[in-house]
Amino acid sequence: MKKLGVSLIVLIVVTASFIAFSQLNKNDPIGEITIVVIDEIGDTLSNKTYAFTESDTLFSILEENYEIGCADSSYHITTVCDPLLFSSRVILKIDSVETDWTNTFIAIYKNDEYSNLGLDSISLNDGDIFRFEYQEVGGE
Repeated sequence: MKKLGVSLIVLIVVTASFIAFSQLNKNDPIGEITIVVIDEIGDTLSNKTYAFTESDTLFSILEENYEIGCADSSYHITTVCDPLLFSSRVILKIDSVETDWTNTFIAIYKNDEYSNLGLDSISLNDGDIFRFEYQEVGGE
């Protein structure tokens, strides 16, 4: 019976150590991404590189490093960034770049390709470059 008790304690300690170690590793950087913000006249307002961890998302990096505004359910700008469309957030403002969603929007490009995915569905890979560009509806 003593052996069973000791074995159980060892098993609990090993399991707890494994869980703690795996949680600590989630905060270790696994890569870097670059975020570029372009305003309405085509000027680059920001071009910065950020390390990311396993638990980071594109939204979490934006929220941590920029002043952002999101669309509410009526597509008015708000600082509350709850998921909307297909469980994704709609960004209407990054720092001084602000859109109205009706006539203008912020286009997202991943590695120079227009993203058809919502902000919360875009994966992060080491070396990715994300460009957030002010655009007019119907513009190029």
